[in-house]
Amino acid sequence: MTPDLLLVHYHEIGLKGRNRHVFEKALQRNLQRALGIPGDPMAERVRLLDGRLEIVTPKPGALEVCTRVFGVANVAPVLVAAADLDEIARVALEVAAYGDVAVPYQTFAVRARRSRTAFEPTSQVVNETVGELIRTRLDKRVSLSNPEMTLRIEIVGARAYVSATKIVGPGGLPVGTSGRVVTLISAGIDSPVAMWRMMKRGADPVPVHFHGQPFTDPSSERKVERLVAAMRPWGAHRPWWSVPLGEAQREVTLAAPSPLRTLLYRRLMLRIAERIAERERAGAIVTGESLGQVASQTLENIAAVGAIATLPVLRPLIGHDKVEIIATAEAIGTYELSIEPHQDCCTLFEPRDPATRSSARELDAAETLYDVAALVDDALARAVRRPSVGG
Repeated sequence: MTPDLLLVHYHEIGLKGRNRHVFEKALQRNLQRALGIPGDPMAERVRLLDGRLEIVTPKPGALEVCTRVFGVANVAPVLVAAADLDEIARVALEVAAYGDVAVPYQTFAVRARRSRTAFEPTSQVVNETVGELIRTRLDKRVSLSNPEMTLRIEIVGARAYVSATKIVGPGGLPVGTSGRVVTLISAGIDSPVAMWRMMKRGADPVPVHFHGQPFTDPSSERKVERLVAAMRPWGAHRPWWSVPLGEAQREVTLAAPSPLRTLLYRRLMLRIAERIAERERAGAIVTGESLGQVASQTLENIAAVGAIATLPVLRPLIGHDKVEIIATAEAIGTYELSIEPHQDCCTLFEPRDPATRSSARELDAAETLYDVAALVDDALARAVRRPSVGG
């Protein structure tokens, strides 16, 4: 059955107050971008309708695309009928019969609801009328508690939308509605998941990757390019930054106490990220840190590194364990990429005896042993802003 259109519902957006229309418009724009609809006929191709959105004349694959757009609670392929009981019953029988061919069922339920319509029959009358037709014509049994197929009928204004399929979307808020953030992205498992979680909360990410060249090969850059591309179907669309940190790490290694090296590298990353955030007009920095996962992510070390931050540092994975993070990476399609081998700047010049309980005062003292500002300026001068492609 070829649907007349796709009907998109949202949930969290519906909880917004007088500015709900801002979130609705953002979801409309993001759906249009994801579906690749050219030009600007937005009102004709992705239409807002009384707490729902219609995707008109959807192309093959459009249903799957919608399930990766944040803000979408669910999406259904529907046939459209006039708000007339006989017409609704006719279309409903067609949908129910097709559903039995696609996914055979024996038990069913009908769930009708009305919204801002002059249609007089109650939802219960629609349920009973359509249900009796399916029961007698298709020889099916009614099961209101545990149906194998649920036929949904939404009567809105002068039209009725009929569907036997509802695909769950990712929920959350449309990307871009919570502002722009710089997301630190390594070639590992955690940081792409952190980026995804912030996108689900409406953040618009600018990925920043630190590599160890010339002391490492370009493998981490190549992986991050693919990881950024893998995030595009979820709404990531901005260019990403590739920042060489190897020379700065060498200077830190030559001057600073060995146990503090990794923490001092992270301070450099944070300072550079804030400078990039200023250029990109971003309001926060996002990291993939998880409390206690590695030596640099103890409570004391997180506090000592973050003490120099002037922007909010957001850590969406802070309370997640590795099993939970891996499960999310697998679900969003980044895990297999992340586990491919690469040379990581975080292990470059890695100390054998990393500090687990440092203080901001210790790190401040260590930073007097080299020119922090010069290292930051040099890394920024050689940083490259790369386009986001693929996905």
